[in-house]
Amino acid sequence: MNWRAMFFRTTARAVLRRAILTGVAGAALVAAGCGGSGYGGGSSAPPPAAATKSTVTMGAITAFSTGGVNLNGMQFQAGGAAVSIDGANGQLASLHVGDVVQVRGHHDDGGGDDVADEIDFRGNVEGPVSAIDTTAQTLVVLGQTVAVSADTSFDDDISPASLAGVHVGDIVEVSGLPGADGTIHATRIEGKPPGSTFQVVGTVSNTDATAKTLNINALAVDFATATLTDFAAGGPQDGDLVEAHGTAIEANGALQATSLERLNGADLRDDQDDAARVEGLITRFASASDFDVSGHPVATSASTEFEGGTAADLALNVHVEVEGTVDASGVIQAQKVHIEAAADVRLTAQVDAVDASAGTVSMLGIQISVDDMTRFDGHGSQQSGSFGLADVHVGDWLEIRGSESGSGNAVTATRLDREQPQSEVRLMGPVSAVAPPDFTLVATTVATTGTTDFSNGLNAAAFFDTATGKSASVHGSWDGTVLAATKVQLGDDHDDND
Repeated sequence: MNWRAMFFRTTARAVLRRAILTGVAGAALVAAGCGGSGYGGGSSAPPPAAATKSTVTMGAITAFSTGGVNLNGMQFQAGGAAVSIDGANGQLASLHVGDVVQVRGHHDDGGGDDVADEIDFRGNVEGPVSAIDTTAQTLVVLGQTVAVSADTSFDDDISPASLAGVHVGDIVEVSGLPGADGTIHATRIEGKPPGSTFQVVGTVSNTDATAKTLNINALAVDFATATLTDFAAGGPQDGDLVEAHGTAIEANGALQATSLERLNGADLRDDQDDAARVEGLITRFASASDFDVSGHPVATSASTEFEGGTAADLALNVHVEVEGTVDASGVIQAQKVHIEAAADVRLTAQVDAVDASAGTVSMLGIQISVDDMTRFDGHGSQQSGSFGLADVHVGDWLEIRGSESGSGNAVTATRLDREQPQSEVRLMGPVSAVAPPDFTLVATTVATTGTTDFSNGLNAAAFFDTATGKSASVHGSWDGTVLAATKVQLGDDHDDND
């Protein structure tokens, strides 16, 4: 964090806490809340200002609104926020849906608004792709293993918008959530031009103070000529969270670092008493009451509320969102733990009906619900602009990722992406029933014929014998009642646009 951001953060927190303790905010806060109109006539004392509460929130951006940004189910007013991108001053318009950010701000009880004071984005890794595994859906960038999933958004410069659009030698920037073994679970991947600076954030191991080398996962880093920032006199140590920058890879495969900065990492002790919301994977698990989320320690109690599952579902690499308060030791005392359901449904089709006020859209006979955790990506000109269900109309093409809910004829969307018109509709999900030559996928009747292509070495008979309860992918056409299949296969078709 640069000195300007640190000064702003310390000053803002001090002002807000004084407001909480005294019940009276400073003149600047009162003016902002009253539009500069004053307290009213006469010599009466000014009324007490509404309390404010400092907040720290970490997670992937799910949507943008006018002058605001959404993540972890919260909508922040961000017009006055200080934005930092990879350690440099930036702008809100330079961020994208899927970027993992840290927001420090406050909640104004009077206006009911969550206000972002600082937004910090640091890409996990930026550099050349050295390997791709289409079966495992992973790639390697600067020695960092990156996992691609339904949670991964691809920038418009990657086509098709999937791992199939990435090639060895491409320079990409990855933002995501670290797993227990250091794997980056990508929430966004963006292509970068040749000559871009290489960057990697991770935990130090195998430090050699004499040779001036260290490792960040499988990447060797040579910091002999690097500018060091925020390290103690002994320099980098194993266990430090660092950000390394460089422009060259040495003959032995090491990154020749031009700068190496020690980051604050998961230490939230300076945020004592702040409200906290952290999205991530469980990276350390001692018990259901003692675990880390993206390195941030979390404690649950008998009063902790669980959504999407129970305490018994917690384990390493489970995707959660934790809501609570930071204690004096920097531990998040969790009031709520939301367990994220894996997206097992994907559909790309035209919108049959939409009700923005109810938060629903209908496609392929399936009713899809959105909530405050749904990621909205308008792509194109709306990639970092305001886009929501109110911008969706009948006939628009969308791609939906989500999970079945209710009786199985509805889907809760984790992602809603605007798409260009397609030549075919696509549907992926669990097969609930078979009645050859038809079967039911989610709530949609799929009709097959003698010309339907059954992929993965299956014929029609083998498919119908084994499909019930398994996931299947379908390409075809929709007539408003039945999906006529041109192609069917078991499992997910990773070659489809994500």
